[in-house]
Amino acid sequence: MRYFITGTAGFIGFHLARRLLQEGHEVTGFDGLTPYYNVKLKEMRHAALSQFPAFRPVISMLEDRPALEAAVSAAKPDILIHLAAQAGVRYSLENPEAYIHSNVEGSWNIMEIARRVEVRHLMLASTSSIYGANATVPFHETDRADEPLTIYAATKKSMELMAHSYSHLHKIPTTAFRFFTVYGPWGRPDMALFKFTKNMLEGQPIEIYGEGNMSRDFTYIDDLIEAIVRLS
Repeated sequence: MRYFITGTAGFIGFHLARRLLQEGHEVTGFDGLTPYYNVKLKEMRHAALSQFPAFRPVISMLEDRPALEAAVSAAKPDILIHLAAQAGVRYSLENPEAYIHSNVEGSWNIMEIARRVEVRHLMLASTSSIYGANATVPFHETDRADEPLTIYAATKKSMELMAHSYSHLHKIPTTAFRFFTVYGPWGRPDMALFKFTKNMLEGQPIEIYGEGNMSRDFTYIDDLIEAIVRLS
């Protein structure tokens, strides 16, 4: 199978691409290597993937429509998995424009291209953050998610809605995932697991949100990848 995956220098994209490459598939990885966190870590992930002859990296931004079209055209993918995004809830308060460009405009570019090349399956990464002000806990897949509380969540919900429309209008088999705080090796350094560990090792206090009254479900990376592979 031929896969086109956006965000292969990211945490989840890296693990997914490696799993597929290990199983003998071809993977084209599209990533902008943005400096939201240490670019060196992203480069190391791509370097690890580049050990597989069937991996082809493309470095460019989702908003660069011609570059994205050229990459997909060369890859001729059976399945397109869109994981790249501007992530981070708190950063969306500082730089909301980055989320509009990447998560809305970039995702729309992906959908337009998926429509034109008629992929067998379009898969998109959303987030549990879209549940926002939903008072029902724990969240369920069938819950309404109409009250996102951050620009990050709002852009991801917008992507889901666009994907629903494209799937209906153009008969594109489409699946959206709502990830819940994924953790594991090669993880993002801005996530709580790594921030807490770093501070503990350095004898520094841990920054707690929600006055210490919050609880959170975590998903181990291998379990998530297994689910994505089975769904693909």
